[in-house]
Amino acid sequence: MSVSKQLRFSVWAKPVLALLSILLACSTSSGWDNKFNNTEDNKLMEQYYIGRFTIAIPADMHEAQGSRSHQLRRVELDEKTWPDGISHEKARETEWNKFMAKIKEIPSIEGKHNTIIKMQDFPGVGEWSKGVFYHNNNDSKDEGTWRLLIDSGHTAVWLKGRSVLVEKENNSNVMAKNISNIGKSYKYIDSSPPRPKGDWFFLKYGAIKLPYSWQEKTDIRFEGHPLNLTLRIKMDMDAGRNRPQFGLFEKASAVIESGYASAANVSIKKIRSQKREVAGMPGEELINRITDKDKTTLSFGWEYVGKNDSGEYPTTRITMDSHDGNLGEKEKIWDAVLDSMKPMFERKK
Repeated sequence: MSVSKQLRFSVWAKPVLALLSILLACSTSSGWDNKFNNTEDNKLMEQYYIGRFTIAIPADMHEAQGSRSHQLRRVELDEKTWPDGISHEKARETEWNKFMAKIKEIPSIEGKHNTIIKMQDFPGVGEWSKGVFYHNNNDSKDEGTWRLLIDSGHTAVWLKGRSVLVEKENNSNVMAKNISNIGKSYKYIDSSPPRPKGDWFFLKYGAIKLPYSWQEKTDIRFEGHPLNLTLRIKMDMDAGRNRPQFGLFEKASAVIESGYASAANVSIKKIRSQKREVAGMPGEELINRITDKDKTTLSFGWEYVGKNDSGEYPTTRITMDSHDGNLGEKEKIWDAVLDSMKPMFERKK
């Protein structure tokens, strides 16, 4: 490998421990559906929906708290169910007032008297909705951020747009229209199968009925298995600027050839290395046993670099990690997870 290529690869090798855990960015909307028995390994699994795909996860595992994130058209989406024992009308009032109290605590930007730029109603969005355009902590003085709270009747849905120029937004309302369109397209879906197919972007409790247009992202982590497994699924659809330049095999080779593994006194033993298609996406699969001075771990990874600006072929990473031991059983779980992944749409010919 050339020196210049090693230098480019070295960007990914910080920190070393993160890379050695899976040899890529290691460690998706989802909601549970019916349980079923996988015919090959007879392990009870649960069906989850992640963005525009579905995948089965061992029933012993649960979603790691705070691990879920979704983005659609540069808008972050977050759902929660309304608490029991209180009307959702009262709950949404409390939810909104708590958020507005936080906004009022944000220091005023230099040259700006008010943190809140404007409030706006969003008619036709959910059973009730309210939005605010304000100067967020991370905004520059000429930028603002939209936040919208939707009461769907069953769920509270928060939408957060990316920062936009205040003057441009006041003239065009581009981000407000984008958020309104997404909000109008949200539908709560109960857990009874089957889920609808087609142009749906699935969250935990509901879904957005919109086709892919530009920029989507899902990320979710599962934990709690008796074999101490951690499973992460990450999907990114963008215009290409964030797509990986190199595949999983090249990145793994770079870690070894650049000397990061040996410098850290880490031994990497390859168990499986192969091309593997998952959900119609031709990716690369690696399973490694990684040993350092303190412990030995098993690291499973599958990655597909994605196609430019494609919702049908997103950049996708699936990783699973655990302590060493029970390799055969863990391989069966890993294979069952990968084999279960399917698109919730029909790809264009």
